[in-house]
Amino acid sequence: MGTFILFCKSFRDDVLRVKRLLDSVIAYNVDFIPFYLSVPQRDVNLFLEYIDFQTLKSSYQGKIELITDESIVAQRRPTQLTTYHATKGYISQQVIKAIAWEKLPCEAYLALDSDAYFTKSFYQRDFFFRVDTPFTIMHDGSELMDLSEKLGHHNVKTLFLKDSSLVKEEFGRVGADYDFGPAPLIWSVKVWQDLEKHLHDHQETIWEAFTRIPSEIRWYGETLLKYQSIELRPIQPIFHCYHYAWQAAYYKKHPELMTRTNWIIGEVVQSYWDESLRPNFAKKSWASRHWKNIKAAIKR
Repeated sequence: MGTFILFCKSFRDDVLRVKRLLDSVIAYNVDFIPFYLSVPQRDVNLFLEYIDFQTLKSSYQGKIELITDESIVAQRRPTQLTTYHATKGYISQQVIKAIAWEKLPCEAYLALDSDAYFTKSFYQRDFFFRVDTPFTIMHDGSELMDLSEKLGHHNVKTLFLKDSSLVKEEFGRVGADYDFGPAPLIWSVKVWQDLEKHLHDHQETIWEAFTRIPSEIRWYGETLLKYQSIELRPIQPIFHCYHYAWQAAYYKKHPELMTRTNWIIGEVVQSYWDESLRPNFAKKSWASRHWKNIKAAIKR
């Protein structure tokens, strides 16, 4: 198989979530797939304070490396460091994930967010159809769409179709609306290389493109469909993902309705609503949390 790695982009507020993710990698990474964690330079010392990387490296057979976002940008785009620092965090983290291959030794990678963690043993073969062909997460999104409609959250489908149409139009594609996620995502370097060529031809940088349409998942999926960068071998999501608090509450109440298959190897509890692993220094005031709970209750 081609060189494959695990890559996580994080920042200070998610340090405890990264610790959980690392613990799960150590517990379940049977093939010792290399793991790389990238954070802003300013957050390095905090991560070293919370996570004992030296002990991990000495007691674990696999590779675990802490690198900086700046080192990824500077690898091939040193003039774009100013852009990185000026870009909003929710956009810059998408770009970092999409260009991580420029620094790291890989032909394909699993792009992880901090709120993911593994729940069972996994192998490199879980991510590949054959030696040179990684799977592509691609499906119709019906499970989340149907549940959101059933529970009255109609905006979920509306936003899904809106986001899909934006990137489809970018590549002139008509037809079905696909979901290419959720994260973690199995990404081929060849697809990102084709997107770079596409953007270059349109005289646009990846920073400009992602600022205009901040959806790295759709940029990847539609690029693959447009340029056929790799053989398309679609699969369902490989992690259970709880996008919303109401979704997690529903499945907690009805666990028998959750998809249970051999290919599910982890869970994602999205950090924007889950406070359970938010460090004290990142927690909002009581008033802010109270207002957030009120809004969540109204939405339910």
